Amino acid sequence: MSQREFEDGPEKEPTEPTADAEAVETDEEAPVEDEVILTEEIDEDVWVEDNSGPSLASRMAAEVGGTFILVFMGVGAAVFSGVMGWDVITVAFGFALGVIIAALIFGGISGAHLNPAVTVGVWLAGRFPGRDVAPYILAQLIGASAAGAVLLGLRSTNELYDQLGTAQEFIGTGANGYGEFSPTQFGWVAGGVVEIIIAALLVAVVLSVTSHRANPAVAPFAIGLTVGFLVLIAIPFTNGALNPARATGIALFSGADHLQQVWLFWVAPMLGAAVSGMLFRAFGPEEDLETVEVVELIED
Repeated sequence: MSQREFEDGPEKEPTEPTADAEAVETDEEAPVEDEVILTEEIDEDVWVEDNSGPSLASRMAAEVGGTFILVFMGVGAAVFSGVMGWDVITVAFGFALGVIIAALIFGGISGAHLNPAVTVGVWLAGRFPGRDVAPYILAQLIGASAAGAVLLGLRSTNELYDQLGTAQEFIGTGANGYGEFSPTQFGWVAGGVVEIIIAALLVAVVLSVTSHRANPAVAPFAIGLTVGFLVLIAIPFTNGALNPARATGIALFSGADHLQQVWLFWVAPMLGAAVSGMLFRAFGPEEDLETVEVVELIED
């Protein structure tokens, strides 16, 4: 035996590769065409489409109906309170009960936002798709305006009320305003601060009672009672707006002077809603965030 054979062992005849060896080789050398190559990734989150729930048209119709109920009951109580001798507690109760009834009827369809500030707040909190914000607000404006039109029409059928002024002036008693249109002559700064605070509180309550950790049966009553109390607090300042759709829908039938002040009742509630929405998005439970899906374009 040579020194080479001692070190390397005896030489062996080459053998044909077995099937197992071929399989190993195949696994180690995967064809390039089987590799998935990522060519582009979309950075924006895309909401998963859930076709099992109500359509957008159905949800918009629910927002129209729910906002109509809220404004018809709440503002109806406000404009007739002077004639009937009702106090502000009755007006606040009208708004509270309007929200509760609308939420019980339409909550399972659209979520019963009934208020553009609520819609913006839940969107900023990550619980609502941005693509549905504008349609919801449009529906809420239609519902509130329809309620204002019905109240004006009902007032016009009774000539006894002419002694109290025109139909437009009558509806104007339920409109929101500051300065000369504030029930106690508060200016726009004080009115705006109050509207920011009450909108922030409302959205915070909505986000809390609709959390995955909350009991959903409590939500309509908690939100309704919150709306009633917040309106009660705000009546001396602005006649209790809290809701841009409610303010706009009544101002449309109250005259140009009221329409000129509607801007405050959009800006202030939206600011309050944004504060609560972003705080809940930053510090709220992660499970409350809606499921999103990042779309990736790949080619084989």
